[in-house]
Amino acid sequence: MDVFKNISIIFISIFFESLPFLLLGSLISSIIEIYVSNDTISKIIPKNKFLGSIVGVFLGFFLPACDCAVIPITKRLIKKKVPINVCISFMLASPIINPVVLLSTYYAFYNKNIKMFFYRLIFGIVISLIVGIIIGIIYNKKRVIKNDLLDEDEDSCECHNHEDYKHTFKNDFISIFKHTSQDMFEVVKYLMFGAFLASLIQVLLPRNILVTFNNNQVLSIITLMLFAYLISLCSTSDSFVGKSLLSSFSEGSIMAYLLLGPMIDIKNTIVLLGNFKKNFTITLISLIFLVTFISCIVMVMFL
Repeated sequence: MDVFKNISIIFISIFFESLPFLLLGSLISSIIEIYVSNDTISKIIPKNKFLGSIVGVFLGFFLPACDCAVIPITKRLIKKKVPINVCISFMLASPIINPVVLLSTYYAFYNKNIKMFFYRLIFGIVISLIVGIIIGIIYNKKRVIKNDLLDEDEDSCECHNHEDYKHTFKNDFISIFKHTSQDMFEVVKYLMFGAFLASLIQVLLPRNILVTFNNNQVLSIITLMLFAYLISLCSTSDSFVGKSLLSSFSEGSIMAYLLLGPMIDIKNTIVLLGNFKKNFTITLISLIFLVTFISCIVMVMFL
């Protein structure tokens, strides 16, 4: 009975912790749809993949979004014909370098190991750039959103209807409410399933597994990457869990935990699979794991 109670409590905690950020992401997505035109985006975003990905990273700072909120925004940007490398760099960077997460990371480590704050910031940007550029090369001009042809037809209809659209407070409010509701209901069912899986894992995963491999640098990095993926904590709170692991794990493995968790976890995987094509999602997740692992090995060897 205690197991079911704990699963219920953790599920409710994860779901309702994520829900406000999901609402924020859907709202920002709707504002982009109403006020930002494709022509405006094409003028702002550089054609060069590296420069475009840098813009995506900075967008992640100025459009602060939790790892849950960032997916509907990313999907909307892709529909707006923003290059895929820019969207992915934004999606991966925002949960790590947005002001709220930076403050929580600094507060967690400033009197313990301040290097972890700077490492998370620097490597978060680097990984976001690398993965974004690679995805941009692999999926350049390819469709990555599920039912993209149907969505494109709907968007073209909306754009056609918007030829006579007038930006009044009433019209804008109705349009934003409509788009926000659609995005919310589209994503929330996947979030619920992902939160349920994460709550099961948090309750049933034996914690002594974590310390089994902590004497091996490579295995400890892999262990904490998997832990971050399975435990599905919000990026605003995972710094404090990372701090609590300092006495048991190396800096490299804790950095792997701090970097991977905000970029991808089990609940976000479910949301991604519900909105993006399976091949794209698997490729993206594999790249995140691989580049994060290599980055942490580099950190251990040279820093």
